[in-house]
Amino acid sequence: MPVLPRPRLTLTRRALTRMGQRVAVVIVLVTLGSYWHLYNSLEHMLISGLGNYAEARANHESQDFLLAQTQTRMMADEYLRRLKAMGQTDPKAEFDARFAASPDGLIRVRPEISDFKHKATLYIRNDVPITPDLRRRVLTGFQLLSEWGPLTTNRFLDSFMNMPEQLSINYAPFVDWSLSATPRTDIFQYETVWRSAPKANPSRKSFWTSVYFDEGARKWMISHVSLADLDGRWVGSLGQDIAIDDLVRRTQNQHLPGTWNLIVRSDGQLIAHPTLAKEIAKAGGNLDVRQLHDKTLENIVHAALGVPNGNGAATTPRGDYLVAVSTIAGPQWKLVVVYPGSLLARIARGNASYVLLLGAGSLVLELLIMWLVLQRHVAEPLQEMVIASERIRDGDYAVDLKSARLDDELGELARSIAGMAERVGERDRQLQHAAKQLAREADMAGQTAARLAALSQILPDPVFLIDQEGTVREAFGKTSALFEGAPAGQSIFATLPDDYHELARNALQDALMRGAPHRLVYPVSTPPPSRWFEARLMPLPSSSSYHWSVLWLVRDITELKQAAEETRLARDHLQDIVAAQTADLRAARDKADAANRAKTQFVSNISHELRTPMHAILSFARIGIEKAAQAEPDKLRRYFENIAKSGERMLATVNDLLDIAKLEAGKMDYHFVDSQLCHIVNTVVEELEPLAARRHVAMTVRGCDSDTVHCDSFRIAQVIRNLLSNSLKFSPSPGEIRVLMQSDGAMLHVGVCNDGPAIPDDELARIFESFVQGTATSPAGGSGLGLAICREIITAHGGVIHASNLDTGGVCFNFTLPINRAM
Repeated sequence: MPVLPRPRLTLTRRALTRMGQRVAVVIVLVTLGSYWHLYNSLEHMLISGLGNYAEARANHESQDFLLAQTQTRMMADEYLRRLKAMGQTDPKAEFDARFAASPDGLIRVRPEISDFKHKATLYIRNDVPITPDLRRRVLTGFQLLSEWGPLTTNRFLDSFMNMPEQLSINYAPFVDWSLSATPRTDIFQYETVWRSAPKANPSRKSFWTSVYFDEGARKWMISHVSLADLDGRWVGSLGQDIAIDDLVRRTQNQHLPGTWNLIVRSDGQLIAHPTLAKEIAKAGGNLDVRQLHDKTLENIVHAALGVPNGNGAATTPRGDYLVAVSTIAGPQWKLVVVYPGSLLARIARGNASYVLLLGAGSLVLELLIMWLVLQRHVAEPLQEMVIASERIRDGDYAVDLKSARLDDELGELARSIAGMAERVGERDRQLQHAAKQLAREADMAGQTAARLAALSQILPDPVFLIDQEGTVREAFGKTSALFEGAPAGQSIFATLPDDYHELARNALQDALMRGAPHRLVYPVSTPPPSRWFEARLMPLPSSSSYHWSVLWLVRDITELKQAAEETRLARDHLQDIVAAQTADLRAARDKADAANRAKTQFVSNISHELRTPMHAILSFARIGIEKAAQAEPDKLRRYFENIAKSGERMLATVNDLLDIAKLEAGKMDYHFVDSQLCHIVNTVVEELEPLAARRHVAMTVRGCDSDTVHCDSFRIAQVIRNLLSNSLKFSPSPGEIRVLMQSDGAMLHVGVCNDGPAIPDDELARIFESFVQGTATSPAGGSGLGLAICREIITAHGGVIHASNLDTGGVCFNFTLPINRAM
């Protein structure tokens, strides 16, 4: 057994020194534990107190912001309610009475009635089109801010309203904002406007702006904006400006002893700080703390923003500061109370010093006891174990320790060393055998890699070995057409179009689950020209019975695909030609049949229309001839009156025939002048009222206004006369005929409605064709030309006419006329 040199320090002294150090460490740890216990207790109480203080301060500061949110939402809702109540009226007179163009071209409140201290102000840029819709919105917003402004600005600077057009309405009793606007003013440069646009705010939620300095009020402000959307259209944004100067001063000056406060946005921008007021102002009211390169301040802000839900307390990473955080409702700013950790440490250190003195006395006694034990029972057995360890290190694993016969912990340690020597010897023999086996396997793997490399050079198509996630593990063949660089580690799905990724993933999973081959065909359009590829998937089991990999073979099938597509297109084109020709023949046949039926019906109707008055004329003429000598003058007058009426009826039928012929030939003359449609309608109604009275049918005109239309008044009267005459034929007795008129600014809408029988749905469009009568009109007679003439006249005026059945019963004939018809 080799003899080791005697150590410079005895084992007992060394163990005693180390154990003494450990006991000293324990004493120090106990002292530190006492220190931290007191520190944490004080910190817990401080966190609770600071949290309550911060929450109370934040709740107090939130009142104005919550009030502003409520008021802007109320104003937006009231604005929409009033705007809906106005309907489609055009308040042009009231608009012109209140507003007028200024010398610079902008529209403002007329100077003689302007009173910015008690009413709203307005400016509209000179390039904004003034429409009825704009007049309604402007008047509604102006009246709302004039009425509500004194209430909503009780605690705030002003209330305002912006619209998508270049205009603004304000109530600010300290200044007339409209006077600062110029023809170059662009309200979309303000955050209150551009953030209201649907593109910037698709969720259409109310929002708070960033902090900004208002030059007019000379104050730092923040604005709240509520959006007003009507039927999905942005019609206005209402908001209020809130000065935050007092909030900043309170934050800087009102604090607990030894602490200081700051306000920070959720993105880390400083709003208020006791010593950085100039820097914040220079940064525009929002200072990024990273620009200051102050690591301490950055840690404080970071710790404050990391508090869950924005309410609670946290410490900086090094524990230098304790921060209590509470959220100011509205803009969601964080009110942060900063408490230096040094104040807590000073109190805790005094208690720890006392504990440390007590531990030092106990350390001396412990060291004396340990010296006696180590000297007799530890040093010699350990020396023997050290010698055994040196032998094992040199490769001699046959060790025999006397200390292994001891019945204590050192004996157990000696027995463990002997057992360890035996196991290490066995493990050494196993490692030598494994090293030889590993060398043989490495040689075989090199041979396999060489064969695969040779196979990859001769494959015409790329082949990939992929895993269950689609990641390429190995690649063979020409892979440069699909991948740039080495394919290994890349996703095979990157070679497919985006819309085929899900299909390819499903194919891969299906092949793995079923253990069967799979085929996938897909196009690739980049780079042009487009190509078609076929991927074949073959699952391969790995060395483990439950892990699979997949062979992915890619082949270009563009030429096969093009040949198949050309064959399909030729077949489809031939089928389309046959189908189109068949449809044309059927349509021509149906049109010819319909024309023949219409002509037959027209000849029958016109024969009746001409024969009936002709019979009347001849009959009364013969009676008059026979009784001319002895008949009384009154009877002869009635005969001639009947002859005249029958002649007029026959003449009207002939005139209809002539009119429809002229209209279809395009030879009808029109004389367009500015006419009041209301006057034309009332004239025709008065003309037909005696006939309507005899049939107990009331005729009413609704919506009659002074709108002027450029038209041929004679022909428009002819249309209204035809529609009213038709309605008189089919109205029940008693009944009502309603003439409804309405303007939308561009078109005049006229409807003639009666309570007669409904027209079958399949005839609603055909009744306006020449020679066609609806089945419901057959009992009343007629030539079938009146509605066709109406359609031609309305079309010549640039309008449209149609018929519809009313849900409550009856029929309504509607037509439109352009108010300003381009000649």
